[in-house]
Amino acid sequence: MLFGLDFIQNTDKKSENDLLSYLRSEIDHKCIYRVAPSKVSLPGKAANTRYTWQFYLRRCLFDPNFVFSAAYLLVNKIPNIENIQIGACEDAGVPLGMAMSTLIGNPFITIKKNRKSYGLLNFTEGRFIDKPILLVDDLAGSGATLRNSMNTLLAFNIPIADYYATLINKTQGTHTNNYIKDKQLVSLFTCEDFSMTWNAYVEKYNKEPEFGKIY
Repeated sequence: MLFGLDFIQNTDKKSENDLLSYLRSEIDHKCIYRVAPSKVSLPGKAANTRYTWQFYLRRCLFDPNFVFSAAYLLVNKIPNIENIQIGACEDAGVPLGMAMSTLIGNPFITIKKNRKSYGLLNFTEGRFIDKPILLVDDLAGSGATLRNSMNTLLAFNIPIADYYATLINKTQGTHTNNYIKDKQLVSLFTCEDFSMTWNAYVEKYNKEPEFGKIY
């Protein structure tokens, strides 16, 4: 596998369609937990809700080949990418943001969900440079994490880029595409790109999902 500088130097040999197909396949087979029809559904984030499927993108985002492939495609979709600094929403956006930062060669920061309770009591980690922050997360669902990160930066008068990026726009078709006012969301996939339910997966691949061990 190629990653880091080796990946950057060899990406011109890969087509974007090939990379998209690779990422889509990895997510469909390895990053979606689907509840079998005979099993109990998963507890939801909101009270009294249940899930029949759930993304677990860090199963692939912690794979260097996967995360640099995704970062490469996102970087190529964002205008004037060299004139921004990547700011990742903790903690799911960190590996993707770090990979994008490596590709463009600018320092990287993370934005915390909550202020640290000790030491400097800081909201961010990393070193700021004089460039607008492009927010990065693994997926856009309700958009709350992205908006909270933006509000944290604006509270300190830190400029925000015109774009923000996620691997998956989870709720396209049910929510507005602009989760952050006056900013444009750039993503690689929506839920329509995957076989989200157990039955849909079986119908498409003629086999049952194999999510792997859970610890």
